[in-house]
Amino acid sequence: MPIRLLPPQVADAIAAGEVIERPASIVKELVENSLDAGARRVSVEIVGSGRTLIRVADDGAGIPADQLALAFLRHATNKVATLDDLDAIASLGFRGEALASVAAVADVECRSSGARIRLREGQVIEEGAEAPAPGTVIEVRDLFANTPARLKFLKSEATEQATCLKAVSAYAQLHPHVRFEVRVEGRTALKTPGDGDLRRAIAAVHGVAVASEMLDVDGEGLRGMTSQPRLSRGNRDAITLAVNGRPISSRALGFAIEESYLGQLERGRYPVAVLDLEVDPREVDVNVHPAKREVRFHDERALFAVVQRAVRAALTGSQTYRLPVPADPSEPADRPSRQMTLHDPPAELAHAAEAPAAPPASPLRALGQVLDGYLVAESAEGVVLVDQHAAHERVLYNLFLARLAGSPASSQQLLLPQTVELEPAQVAAAADHGERLAAVGFQLEDFGPGTLRVLAAPSETPPGRVEGALQEMLSVLADQRSGDSVEKAAASLACHSAVRFGDQLDPVEQRRLLSELEAAEHSVTCPHGRPTRLLLEWQDLKRHFRRNY
Repeated sequence: MPIRLLPPQVADAIAAGEVIERPASIVKELVENSLDAGARRVSVEIVGSGRTLIRVADDGAGIPADQLALAFLRHATNKVATLDDLDAIASLGFRGEALASVAAVADVECRSSGARIRLREGQVIEEGAEAPAPGTVIEVRDLFANTPARLKFLKSEATEQATCLKAVSAYAQLHPHVRFEVRVEGRTALKTPGDGDLRRAIAAVHGVAVASEMLDVDGEGLRGMTSQPRLSRGNRDAITLAVNGRPISSRALGFAIEESYLGQLERGRYPVAVLDLEVDPREVDVNVHPAKREVRFHDERALFAVVQRAVRAALTGSQTYRLPVPADPSEPADRPSRQMTLHDPPAELAHAAEAPAAPPASPLRALGQVLDGYLVAESAEGVVLVDQHAAHERVLYNLFLARLAGSPASSQQLLLPQTVELEPAQVAAAADHGERLAAVGFQLEDFGPGTLRVLAAPSETPPGRVEGALQEMLSVLADQRSGDSVEKAAASLACHSAVRFGDQLDPVEQRRLLSELEAAEHSVTCPHGRPTRLLLEWQDLKRHFRRNY
């Protein structure tokens, strides 16, 4: 095929693919334009998960009537003019691609400054006058109508709606002085007061209960809020991190937030946070990717330290631990509890439990289990409550560390090998740390690009948790910033393998776990710093009941 110039419509559609991945991409770009225009009110309407209609209206400065058509040409912008401007970008938008990209893949109508324009596939099909009104209104209809193949890659309507809402929610929290309103399928999904109160903006997004648990973060150019350790989530979705009001993805700074909670949150739990770094625009490069989500910092280590110091300062004095809720209150009280069977202890652990080098001074005698999570035991000192997950986690952590140091591995062949898809960094970690993975009991083989097949796993890891355990362990090993990646890898594997809070243990399993805990080193805490036991001394018990004998 000879070399030829692409038709403008094809070239525009290709370029638009870099900026407009899904409906939420359009919402993000249009909201950024509204904020750059100085808007104090922004309303967003979404119909058909954004495929049918996205409407964004604001009360900003607007687009001059004689520049309305120019605004939809590629690389037309009023935010940068020279190469020097790219070295200190202060606006959210700057590439001059958003409006052109939207018009290339949808039917777009824009009204501003008493003028109106309509475009389809990047071409102007209507222009005219309009009744003057403050700000700008942009309506996007029939998204990807001219590129139907793109529709196949969109998720369900619920997922696309949620992604659009999340995009607006980030800006609503980072710009609490702006009043945001989002309507989805005709119903109000988000409404913020726009009075500058960050806590009220967070309440509008996450609810009053969450907002009441937030702590102020203020120091060294970092502003925002982060949650008390007793408030956490099972993923990172509630962490909003920004630079100069722009939401960003930064693994390093996200890690700094999580490290601040080390020893205060369980493994796999993450805080709710809204944090905005004020950085000299010359010290950050936002011109990395058309989506502008990725950035590069001139001194990332310094910013890492700033985030960690400020979040830790906010956490100082906060309550750091609360007992887990044993069951979901919405579920019936008489629901059957889960039964968890501990694996038989491996030879090295069984030997340690039967003949420890230094017999424990106060062996624990199992009395039972309460709240499907705490073991009750008796010792020479008093009554002991043991957190079964933390205790088992400590036992397994010590075991996996020993294997990594050279002890024999104990693995179980999987009845049906599991195929696990991995990110590139995880695939690299699997190749770089093959010996360590084998040492703890994993037997892996390549199964195509970005995929491994698990033939065997540590005997202590339940088959249903093998995939998650392997993925998290590889993520930890892939983190080059961490000097103690081996210990963290062992801790992550132990967390995935240990019995959970809410698992029922029969009397034999209770006795076994208590015996293993007594034989374990550093057994007073789990590897993440949570206590494994609580002792109620006999003397305190007698004093409470006023008995002197």
